[in-house]
Amino acid sequence: MATAPSRPHRHRHALIRLIDRRRRVIATLLAAVALLSAALLLRPPPGATTEVLVAARDLDPSQPLAGHDLTRRALPSPTVPSGALTPGTDTTGRLLNAPVRRGEVITDARLSDPPARAYGPDLVAVPVRVADAGAVDLLSPGNRVDVLAATGHGDPHRPRTRPAEEVAGDRPVLAVPDGDRPGGESGALLVIAATPGEARALAGHAATSRLSITIRG
Repeated sequence: MATAPSRPHRHRHALIRLIDRRRRVIATLLAAVALLSAALLLRPPPGATTEVLVAARDLDPSQPLAGHDLTRRALPSPTVPSGALTPGTDTTGRLLNAPVRRGEVITDARLSDPPARAYGPDLVAVPVRVADAGAVDLLSPGNRVDVLAATGHGDPHRPRTRPAEEVAGDRPVLAVPDGDRPGGESGALLVIAATPGEARALAGHAATSRLSITIRG
């Protein structure tokens, strides 16, 4: 008399029959898993990003930049333009040299750079005509000078009884022009960084005094 198959044996046969009926579905699922695994293996890792400053809105070059005009944005590092400004760069009060559209990356080339800014935010570039052209020949940008004004110049019969007055002290030389434009003025021209108050005083003394310099370094 034949014996009935055991319960585990029956279960294995049922599983085999189920797999055989669903083998196409299972094969499709396995192929999809294989393709997904291959795609994950071949996909390049996420690229590095760099945070830069971009325009938060359309910006007008006639208005100084304020804190809310720029915002930070992370961009793929290879796409970041050279000279892009990064968060932490102090742009408050700076001027743009052209209109900027919202979202545009702000680079150093977009900012106008006043000549005296490197020596202080409140300084301006001031042309000074010095009577002694030979003294100006000794200068180069970066030297520091005192500008002195002596009254009574041009009158050999009027003695100078007062010492020269210091109009601007310890000021950096920004430029020494190679040659003056024709205009009949004597002396030589140099450009220094000075405060607005010193600039007004120098303009006043230029008409009534003889300007000279002492060289600090």
